[in-house]
Amino acid sequence: MTEERLAFYELVEHLDLGAFRLKPGLREKFLFVNAAFSRMLAYAPEELLREDMASVFMDRRKIRAAYRKVVESSPLRVEDIGLRMKTGQPFYASLLLVAVMDSRKRLKYIDGIVKNISPLKHAERLQRESKELFESVFNNSAAAIIVMDREDRILAWNPFTEKMLGMDKRDLFNKPWSELFAPREWQRLSALPIWDKETVSEIEAQIRKKDQAVIDINMSISYFKDAAGQRMGSAALILDVSRQKMAERKIRESENTIRIILDNSAAAITMTDAQERIVSWNKFTEDMLGRTRDDLYLKHVSSLYPPEEWENIRAARIREKGSMHHLETRAICRDDSVIDVDLSVTIIKDTNGDITGSVGIMQDITRQKKVHQELLRAKIMAEEANSAKSMFLANMSHEVRTPMNTIMGMLDLTLDTQLTDEQRENLTTIKNAADILLSLLNDILDLSRVEAGKMQLEHIELNIENVIKSVCTGLSVLARKKNLDLAWEVDPGVPAVVIGDPIRLRQVLVNLINNAVKFAFRGEIKTRVEVVALDDKTCELRFSVSDQGIGIPQEKLQSIFEVFSQADTSTTRKFGGTGLGLAISSRLVDLMGGRIWVESEEYKGSTFWFTAKFMVAAPRPAPEEAPPVDTQPPGRQTPGSLRILLAEDNIVNQKITVRMLEKKGWIVKTADNGKQVLECLDAEDFDVILMDAQMPLMDGYEATRRIREKESGTDAHIPIIALTARAMSGDRKRCMLAGMDGYVAKPIDREKLFEAIAGFFNTPTNQRKGQ
Repeated sequence: MTEERLAFYELVEHLDLGAFRLKPGLREKFLFVNAAFSRMLAYAPEELLREDMASVFMDRRKIRAAYRKVVESSPLRVEDIGLRMKTGQPFYASLLLVAVMDSRKRLKYIDGIVKNISPLKHAERLQRESKELFESVFNNSAAAIIVMDREDRILAWNPFTEKMLGMDKRDLFNKPWSELFAPREWQRLSALPIWDKETVSEIEAQIRKKDQAVIDINMSISYFKDAAGQRMGSAALILDVSRQKMAERKIRESENTIRIILDNSAAAITMTDAQERIVSWNKFTEDMLGRTRDDLYLKHVSSLYPPEEWENIRAARIREKGSMHHLETRAICRDDSVIDVDLSVTIIKDTNGDITGSVGIMQDITRQKKVHQELLRAKIMAEEANSAKSMFLANMSHEVRTPMNTIMGMLDLTLDTQLTDEQRENLTTIKNAADILLSLLNDILDLSRVEAGKMQLEHIELNIENVIKSVCTGLSVLARKKNLDLAWEVDPGVPAVVIGDPIRLRQVLVNLINNAVKFAFRGEIKTRVEVVALDDKTCELRFSVSDQGIGIPQEKLQSIFEVFSQADTSTTRKFGGTGLGLAISSRLVDLMGGRIWVESEEYKGSTFWFTAKFMVAAPRPAPEEAPPVDTQPPGRQTPGSLRILLAEDNIVNQKITVRMLEKKGWIVKTADNGKQVLECLDAEDFDVILMDAQMPLMDGYEATRRIREKESGTDAHIPIIALTARAMSGDRKRCMLAGMDGYVAKPIDREKLFEAIAGFFNTPTNQRKGQ
């Protein structure tokens, strides 16, 4: 290398400018790069020589276009071209290109000088972004910005200024700043000792809109100065604080209102600080506790309560929970007397969640506590009275049913003998009277259960049409005696199977249809049911019973559903009845979620309506085909010879029941109490036990429990049927819980008793238990 070439090389290597030589072609390669160019791109010189032009210049087409032009006008300057550093970051440069020709004037090389302009580009970007930011803030600010010259005339403003003041360019340009204010307001502002500062902020004032309406503002003013320090103009930033001012006024009014409420509140209200010291209270606190300011101010809140009560309040962990309402405790008055109070406490926290105090509200409940104690005592007495009433009804039920069982049993046995027509008529009349007396007893017990809230509805599957058909069929005998027709109609939309209480539904229908039969003399009695509402889970049905009877006066339509009430006081004497049937029906309908009413016209007939709600039973899968079964009536399948153990302490009832059973060809042995039942079972076997519930020495419940205990762990299970005069709500359930399998109430209905016995011998053995 010649000395001149070496000097040139050293000069290029020590330049602050980047230098390179590029050989044009399909893949442009660097033939030479100086150290400065390598540093600019964060390459080592030998690394950069291995790179082609496409990997270094960000816009390859731009650089190729440039070196094609350099042939025509060399040298060629290219401003603002992007290069890519080794790290991938952009690098902006100003590029000077020179074409090197061979002896034939063909392009041999392209030499380039590179100047780093990235800082300049960065500054330009910052300036552009700053300008854009200023324009964005200026144009989109939710505050009015007004720029003025040295004479305080308006030169520029942002869009919000026009919106806030309702003005446009004609109203604002070159307008004196002072004219935006009322003369008196500008005079007040001019007198403020603030205008000698470079920046004036937080000035509260009132500015006028174009329509002369005045709004509250908060403004800041900054002044511009020239190189000599003289003011050239100013800029004002104006915020509309009318809503804030209005809110502040409302807050002040609210605070005054709250203070008035607190001072006139009929509750003691106290406020504490973070250390639980009393810092504020209302007048009622002083009146209720008889305390003065010296007794309350900065005293620990625990001083208001007896020590043991304060421990209970602390144990409630109110500060952790944040609040506690209606905590019953006691407070100390100034004379050391103690009163019962209802305490509510709310903890106050700041934005960081730190406790800053609490608000406590106390109400004197001393009198309420005394009243509560008196009510509690009255409730206990009422419950005791209700229990006594229930006991009385239970005893009445038992004591009345026991002789009724004797009467009706003897009547049935006597009617089975040979009698004259006159004797049979007399005995039948007595039996009808006994049936009426028993019906009255059942009505009184039902009404008592409903009014005491002790009647619970069953929830079992039932077929509405079957229930109506059964009731009408049962009452058809009475209807035929009066030449009346019973008809029924079930709307096709009524679900085939619903879930409800068939016994109580039947009871309501029997009452209504029986009344219709009783008060009608001609024509047809029609029972109808239709759908009111229906979905996948529930349905509401409407029932009606229509007759062509004597009708009801309009003024009596509501009272007939009251207890012991009938439309006419002579009705009882003429037609019989107690007036309880409709009252019981009304209450049963209420329990079924419905209502009952009547439409009637005197001498033309009546229609009783009621609605009831039921659950819709889920559809059952089609049953598998089963082998044919014997469908003979139960009585025909009952064994002709059964061994029955009868537990009955009343000798008369015992004899009557024995005669009833022996007429069926069954063998009967008697026991007077539960102990004798157990002794008989130890001595011999029986097919079924008829168990009285109430007996001396050992009652039927205990005897049943002992029998079941003895059977435990074995396959043995003797059917036990309760045969009892106890017919109150819950008596059936009590019998079943004791382990009995069936229940027949006294007076004994022979057919029901025979049916109950027969049921255990018409059912597969593994299904008998729990019948």
